[in-house]
Amino acid sequence: MSAARRKSARAPDPGTVCRELCAAAAQGELPPLLLLTAPVRGEEEPWFGERILSQVREWARAQSDLDLMDCDGGSPDFDSTSVEAFLGAPGLFGGERLLVFGRATKALQKAPALAPALAQAAARADGPRAIVIQAGGSGASKAVQALTAAKVGRVERFRRLYADPPPWRPHDQDASEAAGFVQAEAAARGLRFAAGAAGALVQLAGGRPGALVQSLEHFELLGLEGIGVEQVREVAAHAAEGSAFDYAEAVLDGDGRRALRCLQQLRWRGLRTWDGKRLGPRDAYSMVFAVTSKQRSQLAAVRAALDAGGDFSAACKGAGLPAGGPPAQRMRTRLDRCDGEHLDRVLHALHQAERHLKVEGWSRGLAVLEQLAVSCHRSPRRA
Repeated sequence: MSAARRKSARAPDPGTVCRELCAAAAQGELPPLLLLTAPVRGEEEPWFGERILSQVREWARAQSDLDLMDCDGGSPDFDSTSVEAFLGAPGLFGGERLLVFGRATKALQKAPALAPALAQAAARADGPRAIVIQAGGSGASKAVQALTAAKVGRVERFRRLYADPPPWRPHDQDASEAAGFVQAEAAARGLRFAAGAAGALVQLAGGRPGALVQSLEHFELLGLEGIGVEQVREVAAHAAEGSAFDYAEAVLDGDGRRALRCLQQLRWRGLRTWDGKRLGPRDAYSMVFAVTSKQRSQLAAVRAALDAGGDFSAACKGAGLPAGGPPAQRMRTRLDRCDGEHLDRVLHALHQAERHLKVEGWSRGLAVLEQLAVSCHRSPRRA
């Protein structure tokens, strides 16, 4: 068989299948039985099945004449008899029924008669409009054997995306499945990735779809539409910036209580990069301090430009910010809340924090950040 024919015979990648099923679910176009399960070979990727279930739920809850049963087979309170009763009962007021059965593996293992009952209900003319089952994890293949053997509806097995490019294009990082997933998801969000940028994101964030989508949401929040390799590297280098940004926002708002709550959450959870690595205390302090200092500098630059008679768009661009989108909206809000006096107070507190750590020998970075938050706090009357 030629290489071209082999390529055309290949099954679509998991991301493509997921988007297809999500689009169908958004229109209510579901087979009598849709089974989302683990692959026969390779590592499972549960994110795809969970995303499809979410889309099915969203569509079903918008239907006023649909009797929906949404059950969690992994819950300790799960009762298989309730599912069996739903399969055999007519819909409320003569309407159609739909069953969404998430985390079904353990439930199917504990109740061996349940899988055949689901298959039989899907095959009946008076059965539910659709039965959507997500069954993954250890033992899934055996647990769903009765469902796959019935050959009713559709079975999709979701493996992980391939993060490496194919052997025939080994040096093209954009050629990997994961990079293709990034490009498709980005296009759906109105984001444009330049050549090499999707592959660079996969190299930095990994090939897990959940992490990649989270990265794209980060780009959206930053107001970036055209994204090149440098933007990917710059943002990925500050993957933990979300928590640090929350703290900086609170300090600039003069809300010491909120800033202290952010630090408490950092104590519990720590700061993690996109690849899941936890930052050590010193690196975490450096990240939070650097973000706070940068946000304060940008705000001061915009305020100075406006005070000098400049317009808002030019002031934002001069400070290295987009003139529109969420970043510009946040800047407008900050300008309303943070006057020149408070900017000076924050600058003084930042200098004091550096002295505490570098000169006075404070050993705990989070204690320094706590003092900074207290120093910048304003009472509601002054805020």
